[in-house]
Amino acid sequence: MQSTDLPERWKLKLQEYLVAKGSTKPEKLSASEFSSETSVNIRFEDDSHVEYRYAFVIKAPEFREVAVFTEHCGYHIFPLYDGLELIITSN
Repeated sequence: MQSTDLPERWKLKLQEYLVAKGSTKPEKLSASEFSSETSVNIRFEDDSHVEYRYAFVIKAPEFREVAVFTEHCGYHIFPLYDGLELIITSN
């Protein structure tokens, strides 16, 4: 999914994240928001997992969701629950 399709409940959350990271244009993602050295791995209760490179994570407990924003593959929203394991690595 592309950032233009982002659900309304996530738009403000993303802007807040970008402002906190020092973005001067928090209304739009740019390539500078993503690090080539960062990857996000999500492991699920059944031991399956997914890995995203050039990505960052925003947790939203108030939505019971976590979103992964990627430079090349859009965004992905997952339910946030106790069995979900987030592993963020920077090389």
